[in-house]
Amino acid sequence: MKGQQREMDAIAREAQSAMREAETYATWHEAASVLDEREGLDEWMEEDVCEDFDWQLIRTRLRQLRQLREDGDVHALVHYMRQGLHWNIGNIGNPKLYAYARTGTKTLIDQYLQTVVETLEYLADTSFPEWPHARKLKFFREVTQSFGQSGLLLSGGATLGLFHVGVVKAIYLEGLLPRVLSGSSAGSVVAAAVSTRNEEQTLELLDPENSYYRFWRALRPADMMRFGSVMDPTQLRKAIAANVPDLTFEQAFEASGRSLNITVSPAGSNQPPRLLNHLTFPYVCVREAVAASCSVPLIFPPVMLMTRDARGARVPFMPTLKWNDGSLKSDLPMQRLRRLHNANHFVVSQTNPHVIPFLARAEGGPRAGRLAGVRKLVMGTLLQQSRSVVDIARSGLPDGGLRKPLDMAASLLDQNYRGNVTIMPQNSLWRFMRVTANPRIDDVRRFILEGERATWPRMAQVRNQLMVSQSLERCLTNLEAPEHQRQPLARKPRALRLVRQRAAEE
Repeated sequence: MKGQQREMDAIAREAQSAMREAETYATWHEAASVLDEREGLDEWMEEDVCEDFDWQLIRTRLRQLRQLREDGDVHALVHYMRQGLHWNIGNIGNPKLYAYARTGTKTLIDQYLQTVVETLEYLADTSFPEWPHARKLKFFREVTQSFGQSGLLLSGGATLGLFHVGVVKAIYLEGLLPRVLSGSSAGSVVAAAVSTRNEEQTLELLDPENSYYRFWRALRPADMMRFGSVMDPTQLRKAIAANVPDLTFEQAFEASGRSLNITVSPAGSNQPPRLLNHLTFPYVCVREAVAASCSVPLIFPPVMLMTRDARGARVPFMPTLKWNDGSLKSDLPMQRLRRLHNANHFVVSQTNPHVIPFLARAEGGPRAGRLAGVRKLVMGTLLQQSRSVVDIARSGLPDGGLRKPLDMAASLLDQNYRGNVTIMPQNSLWRFMRVTANPRIDDVRRFILEGERATWPRMAQVRNQLMVSQSLERCLTNLEAPEHQRQPLARKPRALRLVRQRAAEE
């Protein structure tokens, strides 16, 4: 008996080691599956009953969908889909459901979501005499609007923002990268680099050898006084130009099909923060928007935005105004994304060094640890006390002077820094020592791999959050195309096909 136990413990240690050292999601998932089985969590996944979601509702809807599909009654099927296809139905997006097993959640939830996707694609692909194309198109447009879509939000974080590259890479290789991307400060560089390229170019960009990472160069003391900053803005612009094509927001959307959103804050006091994208400011140039979003006060000077005039010439945009770091007042612009893009569920990659210590990592479940709840309470209390201290200090002070930095501190403390799925790096001295340092190529690879490894445990949650909205998008795009251009809906994501094709060629 003891020998058997030692053997099982050795298997568990080997699996844990394989997870820590994994360089691909497939390798990590295989090792994580071993641990889940070893701890009996595979049995938890197979059991329907759970207090964290309405399992009875989901099981009933799953049975009904299968029955209606088998009956072949398209009107009844469409009616049932139309009245019950909503984001987070039965609380199936509850983060606690993904805090038990490493590799996923309840099989019932997976089966339900997969059945919904298969039913949508069946309805889109199949011709029904009793359900003509015009009515089918109306159904998919209305359901797509009511269901909403996901957005990927990349925070600020200076050099720590290289972590975002790993998050994007992991999600992209699984074919799950949302169409709506938002970036602030360091996150704006990554979001812009991805959202100005097509699929093939994006795959090349995610190779650390194909990007430029030297953003930092300290100014001489005399130049610091002249620019009012510590770092050289010329070097910042050079690094941005090496990673981001010279496009407007409208051109970026046409090139990638993704909506790039960049937050910038006014350097003055009479302008609100702005969310720049192809809808709000289509002719503004992306490079200057990124430079503005990266311009942390005292680190880099504020930036004048540039735009294209009616003849295509580059001219100043609002030449009396300058802009700086978007994360100061709107690191994660969820409210604006909801209004502009109908985005109502978000994946957040959070690397701000002043935020990470305050955010709890565990959502509950047996793997959270006994101290997780205590830590969450302590850090929450500390954050609330910090807000109170800043509010007391601000009260009674006139505008300007000392009031301005206190207003900035209040803005930083009052923001929401979490999404429906939040991915963060671990706290470590190594990372914080490199916040404003040019990374070596080995550091770049390490940051990117850490971003990937932090994303893999969240992959099932990301997939379940996105799969229905992405299916609706594919169906609607196909149905809106001319009849001779419509194709059977692809089951494999394009990014995965490209990766496997390249692997076969090599």
